[in-house]
Amino acid sequence: MTEALAQAWEEALEGLVLHRERRVLYLNPKAAELLEVRREMVVGRPLLLALRDHRLEALALHGGERALEVRGRLLKARALPGRLYLWDETEAKRRLEALEEASQVLAHELRTPLAGMGPLLEALTPKTPQEKEVLDLLKGEVARLSRLVKDLSLTQPGPKRTFALEELWPRLERLLQERLRGRRVEVHLAHPVRTDPEVVFQILLNLLDNALKYGQDPIRLVSLAEGNHFRLEVRDRGPKLPDYENLFLPRHRGFQGGTGEGLGLYLVRRLARSLGGEAYAFRQEPENVFGVHFPLD
Repeated sequence: MTEALAQAWEEALEGLVLHRERRVLYLNPKAAELLEVRREMVVGRPLLLALRDHRLEALALHGGERALEVRGRLLKARALPGRLYLWDETEAKRRLEALEEASQVLAHELRTPLAGMGPLLEALTPKTPQEKEVLDLLKGEVARLSRLVKDLSLTQPGPKRTFALEELWPRLERLLQERLRGRRVEVHLAHPVRTDPEVVFQILLNLLDNALKYGQDPIRLVSLAEGNHFRLEVRDRGPKLPDYENLFLPRHRGFQGGTGEGLGLYLVRRLARSLGGEAYAFRQEPENVFGVHFPLD
């Protein structure tokens, strides 16, 4: 068992430095790569000789967790007694910066045509109730996309109002009607909230889209009030996933390498934070839970 564990650390993608009394006992190949040192030159030597960074040394000796720029890399470091774990987050940071840039470009490209679509739709006069229903739906979607463009532009949420969450479901159902056909979706949105309804609609749309793409039925939309906080969740019966936090990075659940992927859950987190809250995901058997929480007004 000990031999297998040692071999596992030799092959690990996470760096590990073992130390005692400020001297290096062991570091695995990944740690040597991240710290840009040769193992045979630092094992048995002072810890600072391997780390070559006083911030990392202080963290290793006193414990804690930090993200640090070291030798041109962004390292996430976690220190426990005698152990320092290192993870390279440089690529994740680069992907997030690229996604931020792409979102700004997308917002810029959409802003002008959307600004012209609103007045054009207002000028149309429906002749039948069916035409009026379609026109109202188009107006609503143009308004939603305009709100999305503002969110991509890092602006603040729109005006708040008190509304029942269940009011959003018919609109979601119309927008996703083809993909909802034949699926089992349970809606439990019983709470009234006071916030920007367009932001909540976009959050629900992205969470439901995620579940329809990658989850298994039944899919459940659930609202929960806990003290002065509110939770909104979409749950599915898909298989357990290995790392829920990384799903909010550009390469998310079901990533196939396309340039358009990665925005859905990333945008959910961004929208949740604009409301003063946060997005999360975890496993609660037998379901995967994707949700947001934000303070009640």
